[in-house]
Amino acid sequence: MKMKKTVPIMLLSLCMAVLMCLSATSCSGVWSYLWDRPAETDIDGNLLIIPETESAAETYVPFEGAVEYDEKKVHAGVDIYYDNETGKYRSQIIVIDAGHQAEGNSEKEPVGPESSEMKLKVSWGATGVYTKTEEHVLNLEVALKLRDELMKRGYSVVMIRETAEVNISNKERAEIANKYDAAAFIRIHGNSWPDDPSWNGASTICQREDNPYPDCAAHYGQSRLLAESILPAFCKATRMATYKLQETNDLAGTNWSRVPTVVVEMGFLSNVDDDRRMSQPAFWHMAAEGIANGLDDYFTAMRALETDKTSEDDRIATKEPSES
Repeated sequence: MKMKKTVPIMLLSLCMAVLMCLSATSCSGVWSYLWDRPAETDIDGNLLIIPETESAAETYVPFEGAVEYDEKKVHAGVDIYYDNETGKYRSQIIVIDAGHQAEGNSEKEPVGPESSEMKLKVSWGATGVYTKTEEHVLNLEVALKLRDELMKRGYSVVMIRETAEVNISNKERAEIANKYDAAAFIRIHGNSWPDDPSWNGASTICQREDNPYPDCAAHYGQSRLLAESILPAFCKATRMATYKLQETNDLAGTNWSRVPTVVVEMGFLSNVDDDRRMSQPAFWHMAAEGIANGLDDYFTAMRALETDKTSEDDRIATKEPSES
């Protein structure tokens, strides 16, 4: 009788041991997916590893004399002007600011003209939660691709920086854009919110209509249109989710600007999926193409508005005075 009771107990113990092993293996797999994310797609099924055949990289050809980013090389530094002598839109100068730099600057400067509020001259930027990519490197990779794409489309371009080893405050970056009377000032950044790593997607930022700095406030309408034009074009080209279009008066690089200005936050470095996607060279080309498409849309909209205004002015000028 004792033998008959022992066998079922041994079989039951063996089954439980097997189930525990299977459960541990399964949990390990789930844990690995949630935290290590080795899968090729995100939780929505979108590709994280972008095929080269689906990217602008397939047809990418830098313009003559282009500088490719290499941390081991010394570049021209700051304020580099590319005059597109044969370009269709040569007179439209686009100033590109690859946000941040290798080392932040904890010294402070006014957040806007004659402001008593002070902010860091340059913050250190974020770091990818998964890839450990530094934001200043990501920003410059995309900025250089955008430079080349805009030059091919006929625009003239000014690069705020083409190397990480610079020390340029946000105010100084805006002043470079002002110096060239930029048709558009594009500030390229990566977003981050470590408190909630689920936040994802791209956004654009401009000043609010009630911006307290008159020269900046004067360009609210153009900056808003610029933000509205670039965000959908960028998300379409990169397949990034849309986070939001934001307005704020807290950014020194915008408040010191006297030209149409937009911040492009390409995605969240604090989000695993966004971080992995943004680290890929194919994404850099797609991002540049998306921003360039948005700029084309912006200038098309501006020309339409100017045509409508001219037509309205002509109509008013030729209208016979009404009888009193």
